[in-house]
Amino acid sequence: MKFTHKGWFGFCPVYFADLDSIAPIVHERHFVLLPVMILNEWIFGTMFFILTAMDSNYEPVWPLRVTGELD
Repeated sequence: MKFTHKGWFGFCPVYFADLDSIAPIVHERHFVLLPVMILNEWIFGTMFFILTAMDSNYEPVWPLRVTGELD
């Protein structure tokens, strides 16, 4: 896998690959950040569940921010 960009998933620093696809590949920048990545997924997944239950028109969007290209 060739990662081409760096950025953030919520509050976890990540690398991105295949940004032009519908589902880009997202991977934590260092293996010690895996618990932070899992915590992010859980927090936002729970938030999406609650907001969708409250408003059926709510469309969840994962908080991905691309900050630059890798060398």
